[in-house]
Amino acid sequence: MTRRVAGTAVTSGEPAVRLLAPLRERRFALYLIGQLLSQIGDGIYLVTLPFVMLDQGGGPANLGVVLACYGTARLAALPIGGALADRLGARPVMLAADALRALVVLGFAVLAANGHIPLWAMIAVAVPFGVLGGIFMPASFSVLPQIVRPESLAAGNSLIAIMQSTSRIAGPALGGMLVASLKSGVGLLIDAITFLVSSLTLMAIRPSRPATGTADEPAAQHADDSDRLRTWRSVLRYAAGSPLVRMTLLTTLVFNLAAVGLIEVALPIFAQDSLGRGAFGFGVMMAGLGAGSVVGALLGPALLRLRRRGLIALCLGTAEGLALTGVPVGNSLVMATAAMFTAASLQATVNVFYMTMLQRAVPARALGRVMSLLATCAGLAFPASALLAGTALGTADPEVVIIVAGLGVSAAFSVGFFSRPYRNL
Repeated sequence: MTRRVAGTAVTSGEPAVRLLAPLRERRFALYLIGQLLSQIGDGIYLVTLPFVMLDQGGGPANLGVVLACYGTARLAALPIGGALADRLGARPVMLAADALRALVVLGFAVLAANGHIPLWAMIAVAVPFGVLGGIFMPASFSVLPQIVRPESLAAGNSLIAIMQSTSRIAGPALGGMLVASLKSGVGLLIDAITFLVSSLTLMAIRPSRPATGTADEPAAQHADDSDRLRTWRSVLRYAAGSPLVRMTLLTTLVFNLAAVGLIEVALPIFAQDSLGRGAFGFGVMMAGLGAGSVVGALLGPALLRLRRRGLIALCLGTAEGLALTGVPVGNSLVMATAAMFTAASLQATVNVFYMTMLQRAVPARALGRVMSLLATCAGLAFPASALLAGTALGTADPEVVIIVAGLGVSAAFSVGFFSRPYRNL
């Protein structure tokens, strides 16, 4: 029951679940360990790839071509991944994708060890690697309801967010040490091993029987959803008609248009030109972002227990954008890092909230495809945001670009205030 103080409900009736509760479930513990190792391997790959190409005599242009091929292939494969997850199940899709990625990276390591790799061969590796990554992503977003109890979804999303933040720090750091002390190909070999370990942990998981609908709907409604959500057209109609899905897709698109260019383009220029701290200053601000993400992920489950949680989530998202506008205040590295920490903590909190709400509300028959739409919005916004920020920095100071981007983030969440169902989640 909802607890009341002085006649006013202060919680939404959510059960109090300990953050570490999902780790008591063998399925989730295996999943988290496997994905932690896999994402650390991705971080190693991120650092290793450029130096493999440089060691092979490739220049920045070739590196750009390879990364563009990888990114395009991954983006194109997202809808396929969502459809496969809905049809075959998220876990089998993830297992197959990780096993095949292990083979692709292992092949790349063998090529790197044998001498010069022509550009066409690198593209031949990058394209299937991107396709498999695109297939994997929607499945990874939709698998959690199959491996944890419904009341543990929020805590599970929180632990996954903490794991992702940790791996983003540990992976590149480990990759840098490997490249500095050993051959670049060693990093590729380790990445292949992490994919193999991930696939083995997924194989060891015995998920609960997938639901045909959400936990809050009657069985007849579940069957109806299963019948009417078989095709992509029906899922698109569902997404357009669902305030939660529609507004989350819109917010994701606008948020990434505003935030990606800020972090990837404007922030390094600000660290170099305005702060005079270069890579060190940028690294410190990114460390603040990583620490904030961990703190926010810890707080995410608490948001679901608040009575006006939908409205509060929108307020937190709007405040995140305002925090970003504080990055250039005083041209201080301490102030900029504090602003990044605050913004990241707010973003991680609302991420846990909205991911959990989607996993609860969207029928299981369509969850993979809805998650692929979410990933596609973010993927499409990435290059556009970077291009916009780069163009703007040609005529404006980085401080101006950062402030405008922060206001854009606030605007993305402010749109949600105009949707009553979204406010009242």
